[in-house]
Amino acid sequence: MDLRALKTFEACVRLGHFQKAAEELQYAPSTVTLQIQRLEADLDVSLFVRDGKRVIVTEAGRWLHREATVLLKSVGSIRQTVSDIAAGDDGSVRFAAIEPIASQKLASVIADFYKTRPKVELTMEVSGGKSIMDRVRTGELDFGICSAPAANLMLEFEPLIEERLGVMLHVNHPLAGRDSITASDLTGLTVLVKEPTCIYRELWETTFCPIGQLPFNSIEVGSFYVIQQMVKAEFGVGIVPIYSGLELDGSSVIRPFSDLSAVLGIGIVYKDKHLLGKATSLLMNAIRDVCVNA
Repeated sequence: MDLRALKTFEACVRLGHFQKAAEELQYAPSTVTLQIQRLEADLDVSLFVRDGKRVIVTEAGRWLHREATVLLKSVGSIRQTVSDIAAGDDGSVRFAAIEPIASQKLASVIADFYKTRPKVELTMEVSGGKSIMDRVRTGELDFGICSAPAANLMLEFEPLIEERLGVMLHVNHPLAGRDSITASDLTGLTVLVKEPTCIYRELWETTFCPIGQLPFNSIEVGSFYVIQQMVKAEFGVGIVPIYSGLELDGSSVIRPFSDLSAVLGIGIVYKDKHLLGKATSLLMNAIRDVCVNA
């Protein structure tokens, strides 16, 4: 069944005249007549009874009009949605990011993106780097923000920023007044570190542990927020990436290491750019902009 013929039929019924339908649709009157005749032949039923210049809708025609009206509205909605998806104004975006970049850099980007594209179904998760890579690989996520994936995962990686590890200290701590910290300064302290699966923990171990036996008491904490709170309570010092936003309410400071090169590349991970929707690509561009211009 030809949708153009249904659209012509709907206009004929609604306007009550073939000529008026032709004018609205910008068709020649003969085109309208031909489309109605083909529709009647296709359905093997009369849709109109001709009475001179007037046409009267048959019972079958009245039923078809009701159904055609619903169908044409649905087709119009489909066309609009597809158009919006192609423009990035509709569709869905599924991504995940590690902390603390998720809260420190991406939260405002996501808020601004959603304000301008409220019809996009946006799902943002905060997760560990390994989980993000696996889910991007399997297609559960469109992209992720994390460290570089292993080569065997066959994922694309675009570097965005380099993060350096530092030491979070309470403002009253004796080391807080220094511009930088050395590894030996941690001797005898209680050091708060993330869980073993965290990429920042891995970075800490690969840069510090080669020094030898740990000269301090180490406590695993599964959240940067909890590390913040423990430092605020003057219990230990935290190993964290250097973000000014993590310096909680002026109660803590973060100082860089002067003798450790603890650097981690963070970027966008995705499987195939050709599989990414327009809204996904636009969000990725927004994330690139905020990271590059930070």
